[in-house]
Amino acid sequence: MKSKKTKKSLYIFLSSCAVVILAFTSFYLINIHNINQSYYETYNTKGGVALRKFPYPYKAAMTICSDIDGTTTKEEFLEIQRFLNTKEETSMGEGVGLEIGNSFVMYAPPTCAFSYFSGNPGNMQVIKKFIKTGYIDFMHSYGEKTDFTRKDAIKAIEELNNNQCKVDVWVDHFITADNLGDDCTFGSGDHPDSTAYHSDLTLAYGIKFAWLGRLTMVIGQSIPISLKTFSLIYDSTHPVHSLINMGKEFAKNVLAVFGNKKYGMHKSYDLMRIAKLDDGQKVYEFLRFDNYWKGVATGATSKRLAYVISKRTLDRLKEVNGYMIVYTHLGKNSDCSQVIAKETQIALRDLASEYERGDIYITTTSKLLNYYLNHKYLNWSYETKADETIITIYGVEDPVFGSFVPTTKNLQGITFYLPDKYRTRIYIRNKEITNIQRNPRDYTGRESITIIG
Repeated sequence: MKSKKTKKSLYIFLSSCAVVILAFTSFYLINIHNINQSYYETYNTKGGVALRKFPYPYKAAMTICSDIDGTTTKEEFLEIQRFLNTKEETSMGEGVGLEIGNSFVMYAPPTCAFSYFSGNPGNMQVIKKFIKTGYIDFMHSYGEKTDFTRKDAIKAIEELNNNQCKVDVWVDHFITADNLGDDCTFGSGDHPDSTAYHSDLTLAYGIKFAWLGRLTMVIGQSIPISLKTFSLIYDSTHPVHSLINMGKEFAKNVLAVFGNKKYGMHKSYDLMRIAKLDDGQKVYEFLRFDNYWKGVATGATSKRLAYVISKRTLDRLKEVNGYMIVYTHLGKNSDCSQVIAKETQIALRDLASEYERGDIYITTTSKLLNYYLNHKYLNWSYETKADETIITIYGVEDPVFGSFVPTTKNLQGITFYLPDKYRTRIYIRNKEITNIQRNPRDYTGRESITIIG
């Protein structure tokens, strides 16, 4: 009798477990289905006239988002940027000629002297020049200042405004008081009761996008989610570590689907989302990428960047047609024989080839985020008149900072698929855009028109 009762209890227990597992699995799969449906609606290009995901002719888009800590001198900074941004001869050979930005801080200790208020006028002049040309495009917090207060933010913003130095991207530092993220980078810059509170001033200065400490190993953001999303993390040369990484990334996704706030960005893997700061203000939070095999955030050095942007990664990025913001520190090069590690020089030359072939769109972090924002919230329609297609752009319906009528500069790179590229006109409201590029068929077999700014 006892044996029968035991068997019955075990049966009930196992049945209950099966029901719970089935319920959880169903809930997870339904959520993933809904996320993917939303993606397909956003990036639907099946119609006769459709908004292309990336500027013509690219299949994917990425940027290298390099934090300035580790770069200690003006000369080192200039040599890094010369190699990245020009075709000039450098200590590492000819530069790669890409549009890759860098960052800056206002304050830094003597051991990291390349900062705005370093006391070196040359540093200040270089930072101002590169901000104005767009090759410094984000602020890596206000910097490393152990006694940082709101007065320091006021001083920094007044200096930047007085010199017409504007950036719209903020990246938290490693656990500093002025950070805006409080669950990954443990800052209090958005806490009104903190002496370090500054987010009201910083957003008023012009910051729209913020990195609050979240990283992913998933190759490509703003893509459909499937088992392939996680299996692409696998690297056969590091099987044990990569299996662990796959498991961690999948676990974050599952936790996010079930409501975990810390891993919320891992739910849909969108490039950015609307985030609410502690003081109630809203900002666009973005996700950064690092798939170094030893784990997230361990690959953010000059030498290890070669692995993160390897041919394997770039091929997979193109395969999934994704966005990607790569996390690194190009100035962390103490283990390198040159300013940029030799293996990373090779990887950057390969990246330049991807851009030149028209496969991967490369630009600065700010430009990529603004393109993504303007593309996502673009309000447009079309009509056909006498065999001619008329596209009308009404505005960008920005839900955080307010709707606006874009200029052609705001719309640079926006591309429309069309049945006939020659029998098409594009308007911003009532004004026709003449600065356009009519494109031949791309890898999908479709013609298009690009607004070139």
